[in-house]
Amino acid sequence: MEHKEGQTMGLRARITAWITGVFVVMALFFFTFVHHQVRAVYVGALDSALLSWGEQMVQGQGKALFDTSAAKTGAIHRFSDAPHLSMGFLMEGPGSLAGWDRFGRVTEKIAEGLAAHVSLLVEANRTGHPVYRTVDLNGGTFRVMALPPLDPGGAGTLGVAPVTDHPLGTEGIAARFAVAAVLLFLVVLAGGYLYAWFLTRPIEVLRDVSEKIAEGNLDEGVEFTGSSELVSLSHSINRMRRAISEKIRESEIQNQKVVEKGKELESSNRELERAIFTANQMAAEAEIRSYELEHEVVQRRQAEEALRSSEEKYRAIVENMKEGYCEVDRDGYVTFVNAAMCEISGYPPVELVGMHRGQFIAEECREQVLSAFSELIEGSEEMAEFDYPIIRKDGGGRHIGVSVSLIRNASGERVGYRTIVRDVEARKRYEEELIYMAYHDPLTGLKNRKGFYERLESDITRAKRYGGQVGLLYVDMDRFKEVNDTLGHEAGDKVLQEITRRFLENLRQSDCIARIGGDEFAVVLDSAGVCDVDAVIRKVAEILAKPYKVGNKVIDYVSGSVGVALFPEDAVTASDLIRYADSAMYAVKRNRKGQECECSDEGRRA
Repeated sequence: MEHKEGQTMGLRARITAWITGVFVVMALFFFTFVHHQVRAVYVGALDSALLSWGEQMVQGQGKALFDTSAAKTGAIHRFSDAPHLSMGFLMEGPGSLAGWDRFGRVTEKIAEGLAAHVSLLVEANRTGHPVYRTVDLNGGTFRVMALPPLDPGGAGTLGVAPVTDHPLGTEGIAARFAVAAVLLFLVVLAGGYLYAWFLTRPIEVLRDVSEKIAEGNLDEGVEFTGSSELVSLSHSINRMRRAISEKIRESEIQNQKVVEKGKELESSNRELERAIFTANQMAAEAEIRSYELEHEVVQRRQAEEALRSSEEKYRAIVENMKEGYCEVDRDGYVTFVNAAMCEISGYPPVELVGMHRGQFIAEECREQVLSAFSELIEGSEEMAEFDYPIIRKDGGGRHIGVSVSLIRNASGERVGYRTIVRDVEARKRYEEELIYMAYHDPLTGLKNRKGFYERLESDITRAKRYGGQVGLLYVDMDRFKEVNDTLGHEAGDKVLQEITRRFLENLRQSDCIARIGGDEFAVVLDSAGVCDVDAVIRKVAEILAKPYKVGNKVIDYVSGSVGVALFPEDAVTASDLIRYADSAMYAVKRNRKGQECECSDEGRRA
């Protein structure tokens, strides 16, 4: 408290000293100006008196003390040669001739000094006008005037008058001015202190309120009346206090959203863990089934050896198998199939027998599967198991799992192989669905956060290796919560699906679009260096700002805030790029809210 009072007293003292100093300088300037003007008026009046006196002397009586001819020869004339030379004082008036004669003694003393200024007569004669000069004669200051002669060739007149330090009637003016200056100084000092007190008192109030705001106390404001700058400043502080309160509330809302999103992520992780557990169970069951199948193959091999002598019984067993059965010669042509194999492939027996094995293998893996069969025929292995897709006769696809074993002739040569075929389409579809659920959003069908993050890391890795640019857009839907609160979550889901449709229709197929939160989306721009990122941002903002129609309701208040980050300009890792784009998006959101409350703030990139 004592420190604050000391600061306030120091401020008042400085303001008072400044105001007093300004007024003192003004007083000194005024004194100098008045003194100069008084002296100028005094000298002007003295010149006028000398001129009047000289004209009277010339027209009335006497003769010139110095004539032009004497001035040219440099002869010195004494006062006794010119008894009419006199002088007078301005403030005593011109006086009579007798009054002028009483100064003769003084004039006689300065006569010799006047001889040094006889050139004034020459100059006055030359110009035809009076000439004036201030000179020092016999230890005093005098004003000398030279008049030209009345007639050509006549004598000029030289007049002189002393210049006093204090003209008559002004002797005490300095003392009076000093007293007035002291009184003025005291008045200015008191007035300056009062003005400083009235000026610093509102500043103290503003300082106290500012310190309370800095300490987190936003309940108290400040109010001044009037139209001064301090009133405007108090209004600005109150607006700042309210803006800080709004920001704190917004921060609390955002923190709540983060907590809710964390809970959603935790729930998604639990679901993913359950899905992985289920997949592991299925894998374990598949391994058990594979072991069982392997055991069955062994058993069937033993059965084939036992039933080799009875072909009809063997064929009956094969025909009644639930799994498909197929025999293929060394060149890859089908030699025998059972009914289950025909059902799996969609071909009748007459078409399937004699068909090359590679004809109904899916083209994308045909070379790989045929190579696996060739390795079994040419290698040292007796059996193998693998899965691959086939193309049915109707054009549909299906996944099968095969257990392959060699067929040898009586001499032990490898003449072909037999395959036990299982339809694994349901299991394969279920595995693909699990993988799809792990990487995609169930509502919109877009990639989820995990799929988005892996795609972003993949694009960054490719850009680092081959050079290029990766763009990341972070989109947050503004006022989307109002849709859920007023129209229900079903309407909110339809709006999200409409947003997804607009993204897919307006962005490139090579771009990755993901839903990473409740109302947050992300777009990974493939090869961002070859596209106009700013144009993409504007396009995204435009399509998101268009009204949405849900049933008979038109929603025109939902829009999007877009933040952008570029690799490698803004960040070189996926996490840093996400954080940079997220910060840019929230900067855009804050800037938009600042404009709604007539405040301006600069966001990073939008």
